[in-house]
Amino acid sequence: MKRLIISILALFLTFSLFAQTEKRNGVVIDKGAQKIVGNVVAQMKKDTPFSFAFTYDIQENNAKQKGKGTFISNNSKYSVVTDQFSYISNGTTMWNYNTKTNEVEVMDAEDGNTMFNFTKIIGNSLKNFRPKLIRQEKFGGVNCNIVDLTPMKSSAISKIRIYASATNNRLHKMEISTYEGAKYIYTFSNYKPNISVTSSTFTFDKTKHLKVKVVDLR
Repeated sequence: MKRLIISILALFLTFSLFAQTEKRNGVVIDKGAQKIVGNVVAQMKKDTPFSFAFTYDIQENNAKQKGKGTFISNNSKYSVVTDQFSYISNGTTMWNYNTKTNEVEVMDAEDGNTMFNFTKIIGNSLKNFRPKLIRQEKFGGVNCNIVDLTPMKSSAISKIRIYASATNNRLHKMEISTYEGAKYIYTFSNYKPNISVTSSTFTFDKTKHLKVKVVDLR
């Protein structure tokens, strides 16, 4: 009997999330999805500084690239480190390091690659994208809300799909599709909130990369 009551409550909550829609200026607004994404953004802010491990699967121009890395975020500052490349930004300057060529490009942060800046993607999602709740399902043993984000204005991105825990609002997976046919798939694990960071976490240390070639694009 207890299990039946829990199942009914879960079904009711799921139905309630899908039922929260309204029309605004002729556009259907999914209020349930807006709330979910808003909770994800709020949880990120609460957890900052945070880190997690991730894997990536990039499909672009008939080529595939796979790998894994770590991500550290502290508001506008972030660090992405993989065995093939690194993106490090202190919020003003960005360093793009290529492991194979031992070359680092230095540029203004706003000009850098944003496909791995997960904090910025989610942080700006409600401003730039329209969310829609697709369904709830388990991913990696975690009950997740699956939400699609479609751009509200001209964008190279055609859709972002996020998998966020229905319990703690933390991300477990993200898929980004572009109008040119590229797809970026990320899975997240080993999430650590409120970690200790220093300014050196978000700057490129040339002393750790002997004979690195510096290309200043600023």
